[in-house]
Amino acid sequence: MLNVSILPPVVRKTVTVKLNSSRQSRVSTAFLLGRGGEQLRSYPLLLPVNELTLDGISAGEYTLRIECGNEVITTQIIIPQ
Repeated sequence: MLNVSILPPVVRKTVTVKLNSSRQSRVSTAFLLGRGGEQLRSYPLLLPVNELTLDGISAGEYTLRIECGNEVITTQIIIPQ
């Protein structure tokens, strides 16, 4: 099981995402999606990883989609102006 949480504070251009996984040494991918669902970036992950830092992100609404095997987790990220 994979748990995702956004660590405060969410500041302009930087978001830290905390990941907790019961899986050991599992390859996963995180995708940053824009408002229309378009893929903006991808981040390869090797679980278990503790944190993923997303840098250089403009203000707006995004979706972080993490795929690990057949498990898919999505979470909303809002970057203030």
